[in-house]
Amino acid sequence: MTTSTGAALEAGPAINTAASASLALDIGTEAGALVIYPAERFRGREIEISPGHGRGHRVHTGVHERTTQAGSMLTAVFGSLPAGDYVVWETDTQPASTVAVRAGVVTEMHLS
Repeated sequence: MTTSTGAALEAGPAINTAASASLALDIGTEAGALVIYPAERFRGREIEISPGHGRGHRVHTGVHERTTQAGSMLTAVFGSLPAGDYVVWETDTQPASTVAVRAGVVTEMHLS
């Protein structure tokens, strides 16, 4: 691959930018956010959630290590969800937990 000036680009290792990237949460009168702190076994995976009855459209997000003043931790962030109850899926067929997301609130949960 070359740049517009004709200089060659070198491929380097992929960098996990989530470790220092900021997040935008879109919460308000009808939406909240969900931050999941998963166990180490979820590293590099995606976590799926679906509406509380477990039969609706699933959405997913990646598990990333993020650095804070308190240290680094794994997170899976759903930045805007309609208020309601959600199933957090362990695998494609096995639910892990349920969680209530409330409007205007950032809900946090640990997933072991």
